[in-house]
Amino acid sequence: MSETKRPVRAILLGDDLGLTKRWSAIALGLFTLVLAIYVAGYYQSVYSLLPGQAIIVGGGTVLVLLAAWQTYQNRSFVLSLLVCIAPVSALFIRIVGAGQTSTPTVGDTLLLGVGWGLVFGVPLGVLGFLLGYAARTVTKPDAAA
Repeated sequence: MSETKRPVRAILLGDDLGLTKRWSAIALGLFTLVLAIYVAGYYQSVYSLLPGQAIIVGGGTVLVLLAAWQTYQNRSFVLSLLVCIAPVSALFIRIVGAGQTSTPTVGDTLLLGVGWGLVFGVPLGVLGFLLGYAARTVTKPDAAA
C-alpha cells in the first residue's frame, strides 16, 4: 500500500519553480498596475464608464480566474493567494490613505491597506485555488496526485 504524497513545499510553492517565478512577477505587476491607476487618478474615467458594482464583481471574478488558472498550471496555494491579495491590497492602500480624516503615518496606511487586502483577497485566492485544483483533477486525473 504505497501512496505517493506531494511534499508540503510543492503544495505551497507549486510544481515548477519557473512558473512560480512568473506568477510572482504577475502578482507584482498587478499590484503595481492597480496602485499606479489609483495614484494617477485614472480610476475616475473607469468609474464614469462602469457602475461601481460591476467593477468590484468583475475585478473579483478576474482575480479568481487568474488564481484558478495558476493553480491549474502550477498547483501553488501561496501564489493563488498572492495573485488575489496583491492587487486588492494596492487598492486598499490607496483607499485607506485617501479616506483618513487625520494625517495617517505611512506605516498605518500600509498596515490598514494590507490588512483589508488580506480580508478580501484571501477568500478570492482560496476560491480560485479550489476551482483550479478541481479543474485540474477533472481534466488531468493522473496529474492531480
